[in-house]
Amino acid sequence: MTCAGWSGHVHVVDALIKLTRSVSFGAAFVGALVGLQKDMVDHVVHVADKHGLDKCLLMGAARIWSCSTVEEVKFLLYAIQRLVDAGAKSFQRAMQVSCGDAVIEYWNGDIFMHKAQILQRLVVLGSNHLTPDFFGRILLMICVTFLCKLRKCHEKTCEGPAGITKQYCKSGEDLRCATIVQDMINVLSVVCKNGAADLISSRLLDVAYGSFDDIRRLLHIFEPHLETCSSEWPLKMLQFMLIDCGIKDLSPTVTTLPAFQAARLNVLLPVVKCFFELQCFDAAYVYLDLSITFCQIDAIRYILRVIPKPPDTANLIQAVRAAASNTRGPPRGPQGVLCALHSNFLCNETETLAEAAKLAELPETDVSVKMALRSEWSQQAFNEGIQAGQRHFLNWMLVRKHALSPLRVGELPLEIQVAIGYFPLYRDCLNTPGSLISQRQRGEVVVALQQLCQGSGKFTYSTLMSADKRLLLSLLAAHLPAWCRSPEFKRRVFTGF
Repeated sequence: MTCAGWSGHVHVVDALIKLTRSVSFGAAFVGALVGLQKDMVDHVVHVADKHGLDKCLLMGAARIWSCSTVEEVKFLLYAIQRLVDAGAKSFQRAMQVSCGDAVIEYWNGDIFMHKAQILQRLVVLGSNHLTPDFFGRILLMICVTFLCKLRKCHEKTCEGPAGITKQYCKSGEDLRCATIVQDMINVLSVVCKNGAADLISSRLLDVAYGSFDDIRRLLHIFEPHLETCSSEWPLKMLQFMLIDCGIKDLSPTVTTLPAFQAARLNVLLPVVKCFFELQCFDAAYVYLDLSITFCQIDAIRYILRVIPKPPDTANLIQAVRAAASNTRGPPRGPQGVLCALHSNFLCNETETLAEAAKLAELPETDVSVKMALRSEWSQQAFNEGIQAGQRHFLNWMLVRKHALSPLRVGELPLEIQVAIGYFPLYRDCLNTPGSLISQRQRGEVVVALQQLCQGSGKFTYSTLMSADKRLLLSLLAAHLPAWCRSPEFKRRVFTGF
């Protein structure tokens, strides 16, 4: 269909539209844009229904930053105007696409001022659909999008002299970072000039018309060289817009769209830290939902730690259930839900374990999450952990007693024998984030301690069952050699160097 649109074969487009109507409009429209086929654009606009027109508007908005000639810009302006005249109204989503994913996937800095006319035209055409709250969300989302671009610029690795991975940016990449900052200011300037400053705050005019040095002072960035501070710019701009321009006061949910973009682009932690430092707690449980959905482990732990106390149990449960659900599309994986459980998100071990059991049975819970919960956090998982621990102990004893064992384990000091048998379990549990170990892990640790403490009479089964992670691991560590518990040894084992 895209090829048919590009080549201008109207009869092929008509035939395919009858077979795959919803998909074909967008594909044919993109082909027409690439091939600069005016007649094809007119034909698609003529035959498209309302949904097709809206989809084509999104496709056009996504192609703004990929234009490389003035001719392409003029043609795209014509196509967007035709769509709007025919009834396309998806202006909010078009702005999200053009200021979000399109910046990541299709950006090139050629003829920026010409391409900015298309974004400006979108704002003007959609003026009746773009509210102050929406402009606030878009401005914050632009900052988040360029934060991702800057992080990608900095995340270049090379192998150091001692085999240590270092972060670096070459001089050429430093210049690229500087260019990214300037691109961010340019895009923000276009949006501020064409509606945002009028609807939100006149302070945005400082961004729209200020020179580079003016904006540097505005954001309180005083480093002499841009290269040393470029990664700070998007976060500083977020702070300026939220507080100085009053975007924070537009609505309690004005930060949800930029948080969603940050979660998708794996930069949620610095963005959420910025929001919380500015007391943007209204959408805290939405941030938690997003961090779990997109498996942003550091962000999950941070949010659970700083969320206002006492936390709202109902909102916590709702956030975790929503993230585990597949009703909005599947989560990125089960790791986010598992991290919330390990972090004891309900601040009560009994309640957290009960919620894990409920999650595993809810019909809307994603299949991958259900499988992980049933294999690690259910009563069945605990029983399997008990059985695995018993099998391991039996195998360990057989190796110790076997005279022909090539390792000659039985001739080693007892502490070394215990380390061979149980240090891997200790390491895995200690390396698990949060204050809870899974039910399967608990089963294995309980069996290990029962066998290692057998005959001492120090700990009963009920004592071990009620013990928390810290106590269980301290009891297990007491049977290991002292060097297994040293910080240096742990660092080498857990990090690999």
